[in-house]
Amino acid sequence: MKSINLNSLSVDLNKLRTFFAIAECGGVSAAASQLSLTRSAISHSLAGLESSLEVTLFHRVGRKLVLTREGLLLHKAYSEIEGQITSALDEIRDGDPEVRGWIRLGLFVGFSRLQLSSVLEHFLNEYPHARVRTVYGSRAELLDGLLEGRLDFGLALQGPPTPSAIRSSHLFDQQLVLAVRDRPRGKIDFDAISRLSFVDFFRSGPLIDRWVAHHFGKRHRIDRSRIRVWADSSSDLALELARNGVGATVLASNLVEPLRKRKELAVIHGPRKPLRDGIWLNELADVRSTRIQAAFRSALLERLG
Repeated sequence: MKSINLNSLSVDLNKLRTFFAIAECGGVSAAASQLSLTRSAISHSLAGLESSLEVTLFHRVGRKLVLTREGLLLHKAYSEIEGQITSALDEIRDGDPEVRGWIRLGLFVGFSRLQLSSVLEHFLNEYPHARVRTVYGSRAELLDGLLEGRLDFGLALQGPPTPSAIRSSHLFDQQLVLAVRDRPRGKIDFDAISRLSFVDFFRSGPLIDRWVAHHFGKRHRIDRSRIRVWADSSSDLALELARNGVGATVLASNLVEPLRKRKELAVIHGPRKPLRDGIWLNELADVRSTRIQAAFRSALLERLG
């Protein structure tokens, strides 16, 4: 990789900030929206930075921008510097009682937007100068985001083992239930379940497979033709589709309960104790929290713990 001597370059810090926004947002249009600039201005800034550094920072893959090795290096360095500046500003503002700045939160695929909305509404109402950016990703992507300084917190379905640099704290357990608009009549066994239609949102590991294996044994499996919708990453879409009778779906009981009480959904119980998932909070270990990070952590524990 070509060595870059910043001392010999006149690098506009605004261009670095624009580059970081493109990387964080995943594209020029989203970065333009975030920074309240035109797409042309964003593209011109990126081109100017690449010209100054004499490197390519993104691969253009169709409409997507993918960081090059040089881009990854610069992104990681900028993330660390931004975090250090934020911490320094917090220390400078020790006399300022206001909680202000950005929280970057990573969430596992399928985490309920309704639950998230409750936490964010509470937090932002209490701290009007706070800002939050959220991203959904796989466990590996969220851990990388924490380790590379792109995320402050990550919510995960799995707890330890994690890298030693990551601290995992158990937030809560959620009970997973099979929700359906019209409960089948008669005995609820695997044959009755297998005749239902389904909505799922974990294509790589369908929740209905976990629910069936838990209650009826691993040799039982729902035919894929019975899954009518893959609601990619959206538990809330799955909930709405189930309420409208498109198919049964496996969801956290706290999401289903309000609709069950209104008799808009029914819950099917298997023969065994309910299937449960643990929700964990991941963050960097042995790192001093900023004021806003401490406040957001408290909000998570208060609303979800």
